[in-house]
Amino acid sequence: MATKTSDLAKHDGNQPEKKKNVRVNSNRIYRLIGEVDRPLLIVIIALVCIGSVMIFSSSYAYADSKFGDSYYFARSQVGFALTGIIIMAVIARTLDYRILKSFAYIFYAGALVLNYLVPFFGQTVKGATRWFVIFGIQFQPSELLKFALVLACATYISNHSSEMRNFKTGAIPILLLTAPAALATLLQSHLSATIIICLLMVVMLWLSGLKGVYFGVVLGSGVTLGAFVLTIGRGILEKLVPHALTRLKVWENPFDYMSVESGGKGWQPAQSLFAISSGGFWGLGLGQSNQKHGYLPEPQNDYIFAILCEELGFFGVVCVISLFAVLAYRGYHVSQNAPNRFSSLLSMGITAQVIIQVLLNLAVVTNTFPSTGISLPFFSYGGTSLIILLAEMGIVLSISRYSFVEQG
Repeated sequence: MATKTSDLAKHDGNQPEKKKNVRVNSNRIYRLIGEVDRPLLIVIIALVCIGSVMIFSSSYAYADSKFGDSYYFARSQVGFALTGIIIMAVIARTLDYRILKSFAYIFYAGALVLNYLVPFFGQTVKGATRWFVIFGIQFQPSELLKFALVLACATYISNHSSEMRNFKTGAIPILLLTAPAALATLLQSHLSATIIICLLMVVMLWLSGLKGVYFGVVLGSGVTLGAFVLTIGRGILEKLVPHALTRLKVWENPFDYMSVESGGKGWQPAQSLFAISSGGFWGLGLGQSNQKHGYLPEPQNDYIFAILCEELGFFGVVCVISLFAVLAYRGYHVSQNAPNRFSSLLSMGITAQVIIQVLLNLAVVTNTFPSTGISLPFFSYGGTSLIILLAEMGIVLSISRYSFVEQG
């Protein structure tokens, strides 16, 4: 069928909306929204389902001994998963992503305020104050802050597209957006969130079109600072995040810190390595893990991947990592076909957040990286974090609906 070109309103600076699925009638523009990216949706559902199964498999022994109910964690996680999927579906089907741009800085400011209030009014668990308790449900504001930073950076970059190559108008504003967010999580002794926020900043700067030499300066400065803190600057790290230095020492050789005399700080990473090594190629079988029976503490949380390795083996690990790889590819695909720069940056930033967290979690579980309390998306137990994650996936799916619009 023959098509004709029509002028569309610009939604993002000099980035016009892609001209597909638009019907012109009496000078009015009607948008025919397409379907969501189905491969991405299938992968998300698959990850949620596998994650829910692994929550039950990894937690039933611990839940039975602690609460007298083998389904304690699994029941809650399934409830949160269903809630999150419903929220994701509503967002994917009804949200106009452009609304997010209008409230980006307000949302970012609100997330910042919540995170700065946590040390004063939050709940302390195992020496860390990172949670609010609302109606009996733990809520971690840092989860909102990660998304808020991506949203704010995407908004700024899209509004200043022509200025992003310069250091003053490109790099400095992004650094100024990131600094208070990183400080807020650092004050919570939430080193993992601080690392993720800094890495998200690097990703957004890379996507912004910042001149290569300036990007190199920012990246090089970050690497130099990290190397300094990990070597001769460990005293500074101990003052800012006291438990971080202990974790660095444990990371160097967790087996030396397994005894009661040493505080048992290396017990969890050491047991994680035992679980991974015993899985072999095919694994011991679903539900057959030995380490979850009192050896690996709270196996349904950050170290759930170790139980997956033990029960499903190398084959299962490859399958799960492949699903995350497909998620990354489809997120990139949505970003490449997004209707304007803001939506492209937003979908890519959300995808990057998930993949960064996956890579860091796998590094921690395999002791490639010091233990920092990084959860595995879709798998680790945590209701509010799963709901927020699925809401973010809903935004990416919503953007995908605007990616293939025809002219009519």
